[in-house]
Amino acid sequence: MDDLIALTVARLKAGNPPWKDVSEIDALSQLNSKSASTNRTPALYVFLVGENPKPDVRGSGAYLQAITATVGVVIVDASRNGKQIDFQPLRKELRKRLFGWSGSGDFEPFWLGSGRLFTIDSGRASWLDNFVTEYTEDQLNYGA
Repeated sequence: MDDLIALTVARLKAGNPPWKDVSEIDALSQLNSKSASTNRTPALYVFLVGENPKPDVRGSGAYLQAITATVGVVIVDASRNGKQIDFQPLRKELRKRLFGWSGSGDFEPFWLGSGRLFTIDSGRASWLDNFVTEYTEDQLNYGA
């Protein structure tokens, strides 16, 4: 199966995006060290928020389960010339690139998840947007 996070990062880096950097992180705890080490903003940080398997409802044979996966994208930006940070243009471009997009046939197209202001600190702020997809796991892929 394709790597959902790698596909998402590649999609966000493609073309001429309004953000300067896109990186994968493994956990939100990495965000402070990574975002503090760059002055290149706006920047995006992509990570797997979680997966939620649903029960197999077929009743017999090898298990097939639908998995709902949530991908988080943190936008980090800094205030320029004392102006308030406006996340809306960046969020609009982020949705333009990801909403309804599927990186491979393994995944359903992304739908919108929750979003919220994440941090505010010393002229910098971050916003977290979640994108949700679904894929199927097959027990036979694991040699059972």
